[in-house]
Amino acid sequence: MGWIYISESLLYLCFSLLMGSFILQFIPERMKPAISIPKRLIQLSVLGIILFSVAPVIRIILFLYEDIGLVLTMQNVLSGFEVGKAWNVTVILALFFYLFVSLFPVLKSKVLAGISLAFTLILLLALGWASHAASLTEWSGFVVHSLHFLAVTIWVGILLIVGWYSKNQENWLSYLKWFTPLAIGCFLTIMGTGLFLMTLVIDVNEYGDAWMLSYGQALLVKHLTIIPILFFAFINGFWIRRKLKRQEQINPIPWLKFESILLFFTFVSTAVLGQQEPPHSIETTLSGSGPSAVFDYFYSGNIIPSMHVQFELNTINILYFIVAIIFMWLIFYSFKKKAPAVVSFFSGMCCTLALYLGFIASIQ
Repeated sequence: MGWIYISESLLYLCFSLLMGSFILQFIPERMKPAISIPKRLIQLSVLGIILFSVAPVIRIILFLYEDIGLVLTMQNVLSGFEVGKAWNVTVILALFFYLFVSLFPVLKSKVLAGISLAFTLILLLALGWASHAASLTEWSGFVVHSLHFLAVTIWVGILLIVGWYSKNQENWLSYLKWFTPLAIGCFLTIMGTGLFLMTLVIDVNEYGDAWMLSYGQALLVKHLTIIPILFFAFINGFWIRRKLKRQEQINPIPWLKFESILLFFTFVSTAVLGQQEPPHSIETTLSGSGPSAVFDYFYSGNIIPSMHVQFELNTINILYFIVAIIFMWLIFYSFKKKAPAVVSFFSGMCCTLALYLGFIASIQ
């Protein structure tokens, strides 16, 4: 299963790189640092969409082919399954897209960049068409999933391109002036659409019970990774801007890079989440698939399908939460003391781990 998680994560990365590259073409030069985007990056990202979007198709084929044979299974999946149909559309559109970006200077013309952005949006909609949320509802799941993914790729894409392909720090205050409210808008959209998508799969009141399953474990990790991201977003969006206004010497680029890396980890947890069996009924899923191996490792009692997870404060989880608070504080303290951004990055990772262990240790 590891290969499909990697494939899904890289697929989200490809979409983000394309989205960030083309959106930035519409931003005036005076409102962003000098950015040099290799055309090869655009080409590889388009090809990556073809390559990495096939993983769910391969997974279904491998699951079914022993019954009716490989060739017939491939034909059935590509022509009869929504995920197969969506991949057919993706391949055709992506090949046209690749020819377009290869033949034309898409990064030197707003018109060509606009056409490229339209290609990216259509491919994103094709991905939403094949999503689990789209299969559960007639239109709302498709629309909300697409909007959720769009907000993620806009936020992460711009961060990636500015953080990794900026030549200098010029116009950084002007860049933050428009990007900070955009990032806040994307985050609020992600939270709202994410809550809706979660309610399609589980009852919010059963959120803790879902931790017994692999799906719930991935959901918990995804939510916890948001915490250090918010700290880095505050540093990059507000604290660094304050320092630049005071004309203090600071290089914001490393901090942006590590924020983008933290966001990439949300891609990984989302990829894991997307490939788990959705627990529409936790009791039924637990009876059929059994508990998560991680939950089974940490939980000392007997696990039965009808059980409900209960939480209780104890010495161990209180210690974990104290450690998490210390690492939260270290994120800001490291920045204040002008330590390398990597120190705050690892503090954020340790904060997430401590929070996870604290919540798991709370289960009774």
